[in-house]
Order: sequence, then structure tokens, then C-alpha cells
Amino acid sequence: MKLFVFCVAYLFFTGCAAGKVYIYKSADDQASCYAIDKELQKGQRKIETLENTDHTLQYVRDTFLSIIQFSFPPMGILNAILTVSDSHVADLAETKALEDRHNGMVAISNQKECGYKYAMITSNEVGR
Repeated sequence: MKLFVFCVAYLFFTGCAAGKVYIYKSADDQASCYAIDKELQKGQRKIETLENTDHTLQYVRDTFLSIIQFSFPPMGILNAILTVSDSHVADLAETKALEDRHNGMVAISNQKECGYKYAMITSNEVGR
């Protein structure tokens, strides 16, 4: 029983809360072309880092818990909690927010005629 409680506690605390991601962007309209370029570079690095993060262990855990819940139904509650609160869900939310910001910055860059060095990120380009 202690092993079960330990495993449940361990699985419960391996994730993080996934909610809305807010990015400060009120000064973007007044940014210089140089500042926009730097911000776009920084955003692209963050997006690449998030997309390249290996979530294999979380997927294995989720699959394992999904199988276990057929023989022990209360595990379904734990699986639902972990699915909502897990880091890979938070990474997807952050990636989406960064992509939206990137697209907004590209639009501002194009309006200011800073050059067309960056393209919009479409949903087809995202490795999901």
C-alpha cells in the first residue's frame, strides 16, 4: 500500500499547471525594427526549444495509466488530473502563445517596412 501511495504521489507531482499564457506586448507597436528583429529571434529560439522538448516519459506514463484504469477505475481520476496539469500540455499552450506573438510581431515588422526576413507561422508548420 505504501508503494502505491508513493507512486501516486510521485506521478501527481511530476507535472505543472497548464493554463493560459500571457505575454506582455503593449509596446510592440512602438518598437524599432532592431528591437522587433531581436524579439523575433528570441521567440523563435523559445519555440524551437519547446517543440524539441522530449515528452516521451509523460506519454508512456499516460499510456500506462490509461491501461491501468481499466482494471482499477480510480486511476482514471488520477490520469485526468495529470493530463490537465502536465508539463507537455503547458508547453503546447506556451508554444501557441509564442507563435501568436511571433505572428503579431511579423505583421508589425511588415507594416513598418522593416523587411520581410520573417514569415508568419501557420498551423501546418507546427510539429504537433
